[in-house]
Amino acid sequence: MALFQNLKNGQIVEYISHHDADWAMVKNAGGSINYVRLEDLVSYEPGVGRTGIKPEPQGGTKVDEDVIPEAVIPVETRLNVNLASAEEIAKRVNGVGYATARRVTELRSSLPGERFKELDQLRKIGRVDWDEVFAQDVIYVG
Repeated sequence: MALFQNLKNGQIVEYISHHDADWAMVKNAGGSINYVRLEDLVSYEPGVGRTGIKPEPQGGTKVDEDVIPEAVIPVETRLNVNLASAEEIAKRVNGVGYATARRVTELRSSLPGERFKELDQLRKIGRVDWDEVFAQDVIYVG
């Protein structure tokens, strides 16, 4: 099984198969099955990060359905900014202090559904080098 990072929300997902020419079926760490555009997926290796390899269609290999599969998706150690409190954000994200973390939670509360849809929405909050934070790969939108 191959791991990929969804560039839209930063989640690490397990690639299952192609849905059609532009979409792939993936499973996240919580076990939810979702469909993601192929152009939003980049290959991911634990300990290495993004490798830049785009997904290819899977071959027709048979899977023994009686064998319990090993867990392929690593435990999520990154912070989900849609669920995190200001204290958690300030403690776990380098370059973000408590005042800025409070602004992140206030912005989240003002959004439709009180959720971020993309990491780029955080750029509205100044005084933080968000490119550096995104490069650290310590947060995601879930």
